[in-house]
Amino acid sequence: MAQSHAIEVLLRPAVELHTVAVCAAAAFLSLVAPWSLALSPAIGLGSAVAFLAFGTIRLRDALVILRYRRNIRRLPRYVMTSRDVPVSQQRLFIGRGFRWEQRHTHRLTQTFRPEFRRYVEPTSAYLLARRLEERLEFAPFPLSKLARLTAWDVPINPLHPLPPVGGLPRLHGIEPNEVDVSLPLAERVGHSLVLGATRVGKTRLAELFVTQDIRRRNAAGEHEVVIVFDPKGDADLLKRMYVEAKRAGREHEFYVFHLGWPDFSARYNAVGRFGRISEVATRIAGQLSGGGNSAAFREFAWRFVNIIARALV
Repeated sequence: MAQSHAIEVLLRPAVELHTVAVCAAAAFLSLVAPWSLALSPAIGLGSAVAFLAFGTIRLRDALVILRYRRNIRRLPRYVMTSRDVPVSQQRLFIGRGFRWEQRHTHRLTQTFRPEFRRYVEPTSAYLLARRLEERLEFAPFPLSKLARLTAWDVPINPLHPLPPVGGLPRLHGIEPNEVDVSLPLAERVGHSLVLGATRVGKTRLAELFVTQDIRRRNAAGEHEVVIVFDPKGDADLLKRMYVEAKRAGREHEFYVFHLGWPDFSARYNAVGRFGRISEVATRIAGQLSGGGNSAAFREFAWRFVNIIARALV
């Protein structure tokens, strides 16, 4: 049975369905032909109720096994639009997940054992469908449409491909009962490190955080300042930030700084404001090297700029 024990085996045939079938047949006979079981009609009715109750319990256990086996091979679809992202004043929404415990380590270890391979790896029909899609891509017209049928991403298609999100379904599938995971905003004063291979969702996680930060308001009802450094230059992240800023009514506060696109980039005057006139020459000459023979050129530049700044002021 699918119960919570210290040692459990969920990658197995759902043998509970045999008990469910026997209970359903016994309940049917108890109602329709109680004489076949040497029962009176009144006792047959009570027996049918007992058989149905026990069959329901066993059916629930069988569904746990079937659901676990399904999630190990293919995760259920989880889609959230930008409007549905929860924005809290106390917590930061991260996504769906669970607390990792010893039983999850045991379940994950079982998925790599040879005897459980047929429950984890894709089925032969799934692999055949992917192989046909590759071969029929350049086939003539009637056959080329067949590849679209197997790749049709709808729930009624049992052979539709996995979503292009990367990762291993078994990492989430070992816990069918996932919950919303959030982080207290007070904990964000510390550093957070997100590790992962290419195309596993690191930038999309950053989009989720930035979306909440742009739309969040403080206790005074004012929006917070959000600064994003993106050395990779992801275009989707830039579009997401602009869309969220416009949705929150902050498009007039949206600035982009990119040296490669001066037409769209915001500009900063490094010498527009200063306390002393000599600061102008220091900021400009500070970009030159001051070591070795370069020191003389740096001093010349500083004096030249300082004279021009004094004359302008």
